[in-house]
Amino acid sequence: MTSKQPGGLSVIEQLAAYVVTESFEKLPEATVRAARRAILDTLGVTLAGSVEPTAARVRTLIAHRRAPDEATIIGTPLRASVEDAALANGTASHALDYDDLNQSLSGHPSVPILSAALALGERQRASGAALLAAFVAGIEIEAKLGRALNPAHYEIGWHATATLGVFGAAASAAKLLGLSAERTANALAIAASMASGIKANFGTDCKPLHVGHAARCGIEAALLAEAGFTGNPRALEHGDGFGATHGAGSRPAWELTTAGLGAPHDLVDPGIGVKRFPACASTHQALDATLALAEEHAIDAKAVVAVECGVSYMAPHQLIYDQAETGLQGKFSMPYCIAVALLDRTVGLAQFAEERVRRADVQTLMPKVRMFVHPEQATRQSLPTRFTEVAIRLDDGRRLERRVRQAKGQPQDPLTDAELTIKFHDCAARVLPRERAESVLATVQALETAPDVGGLARMLSSVR
Repeated sequence: MTSKQPGGLSVIEQLAAYVVTESFEKLPEATVRAARRAILDTLGVTLAGSVEPTAARVRTLIAHRRAPDEATIIGTPLRASVEDAALANGTASHALDYDDLNQSLSGHPSVPILSAALALGERQRASGAALLAAFVAGIEIEAKLGRALNPAHYEIGWHATATLGVFGAAASAAKLLGLSAERTANALAIAASMASGIKANFGTDCKPLHVGHAARCGIEAALLAEAGFTGNPRALEHGDGFGATHGAGSRPAWELTTAGLGAPHDLVDPGIGVKRFPACASTHQALDATLALAEEHAIDAKAVVAVECGVSYMAPHQLIYDQAETGLQGKFSMPYCIAVALLDRTVGLAQFAEERVRRADVQTLMPKVRMFVHPEQATRQSLPTRFTEVAIRLDDGRRLERRVRQAKGQPQDPLTDAELTIKFHDCAARVLPRERAESVLATVQALETAPDVGGLARMLSSVR
């Protein structure tokens, strides 16, 4: 791969140059703190997701393979090759749709990156500082690509968590392997041919599989590059490249990707949002509004005549189920989420169990909830000020309204460290004893001092 391209370095070569020069020693404290918080949240939701049927199905696929004993499959006693561990852990991490968010990416930034980096880091006996640097670099690559491609990329049906996450996973893997700038560029070019994931599969096993697939492919792209595989350095901006095929017919603003890499890191600005509810993020503003109204007015769900929910034009692309019939569908159903919030006054892991979704009370209430695109939220120009407005009409004639602009947990209204710790323990309790979970928490809080991240990975096993 040569850097002698018309107009100077290609986009991929500029990204590769950033990856190889990023280091833990250069990271601002704010970035390190944000990375630790993101890693803790991701490990928690991965532990919780490891017991889900989706995660178990992926493990069944890889169980028969005679593979090297290289990496931990989180939440289980199993070990596998780094590629299979990344596939299994990535799928588990997104199985509950409880993982973090980033505005630039228009998706879930941490899960494809950490699933790849921790599996490979365990094999490489990488230090905690090295893992942090690789994690930050991976997040930076996928998020900055998102700045150039979104919202058009997401609007036309691509699941950006997967299609852009594979680049971040490849970058983090290349960093941990110590690849040169040339071979890192090859890894990113190879990743461009591996990028996939469509929103039509939301609400099915395929959505979490997208993350596992991106993590595995990111590792494979880096390993292929290490072995000497090549790719086109202009695979992003080429006339037949990723931008042309995935950019909705418009030229991506590549300068938004290459300008300001690491200054500041996307982990800090615009930052990472942590989910309070294990459902699609487009439900969260509505859930905050619904739960607040239910508490303030002591709403009896039986008294609800109708609920009107005005949303951003992007929400119907994600919330594709009017009448949910499974737990996975419920995560992508505004009528279900609002109905169960009114009935249960909480929206946690239990609210997305199959038996809860199928109960008569919530199935009866769902048709009373109508989601529509709010007139003030119908164009791209509305995205920076998006909101959700919920109006609940009761049988006594009252009409109760609440508009929410920032869901609790998003960067503008973040969870406190104490709130994040509570979420982590709630998730980890599905698999780990409290004492082990405390050890994981302490290790992540001082991750940069860990001499070998294999110790952290082994703590995440269900082996007592």
